[in-house]
Amino acid sequence: MFILDPTGANDLGPLEAKLGVKMLSGHLTDEQLFLRRRGTLSDRRNTATNQFSAHASTTALSRTSTDHGIPLIDSGALEDVPFTGKPAEAPRKTITIRSMESSFLDTNQNFTFDAATEKKQRWNIAAALEGPKVGDKEGYRALVFADAGLFIDIFARNQLGQPIAVLASDPLLDDSIRWLGGEEVFSGEVVSEDDKPIQHTKNEDVVWFVLMILGVPILVLTLGIVGTSRRRRTAKKTEVTQ
Repeated sequence: MFILDPTGANDLGPLEAKLGVKMLSGHLTDEQLFLRRRGTLSDRRNTATNQFSAHASTTALSRTSTDHGIPLIDSGALEDVPFTGKPAEAPRKTITIRSMESSFLDTNQNFTFDAATEKKQRWNIAAALEGPKVGDKEGYRALVFADAGLFIDIFARNQLGQPIAVLASDPLLDDSIRWLGGEEVFSGEVVSEDDKPIQHTKNEDVVWFVLMILGVPILVLTLGIVGTSRRRRTAKKTEVTQ
């Protein structure tokens, strides 16, 4: 697994020709779709995407994140390069994550789209590569990501409103490791057959408390009154008959 970042070392060296992919210079930026954090132009580097390919490393991601997408925090982009080895040894390449069409690579660090030198398109963010079989042995597998921000913790809130730390790309890391290890059959969401405990919010707990304290006695009192009234009516009918 190769995790590259435009702010650090992003050169694959001799592996670029072997894998047929390299990191482009520039920072993925978007003037339309971005997450507001500081209220400055630098927020345009915090883009997002919901463009995922049908691949084992993005199985759960494509099921759970197609609506709201995942954040791309100061991401780069990948580009194909010619494979220099024997044609029969060329890896099979699948682009698993792409940016939105409104994104561009900011090459002059001004956070603004320059039509003369920059281009808006779906940029390649992640690639899965499979080498050919060698005899009876399976070929190699590799994943290349142009955004280290996919694997950082971000703060969110659970159903109870409590702050928690979650992975920015949530299931991507687990499914990626499974695919690299040839265990893609286990990729996807984990479903548990265990009964989940019922959780109530504070307001719901108050409602249940009131119902138990007041509701039950009122119900018992009502049933008692109804029963007493019926017995009295029965007694009166008996006296009249006699």
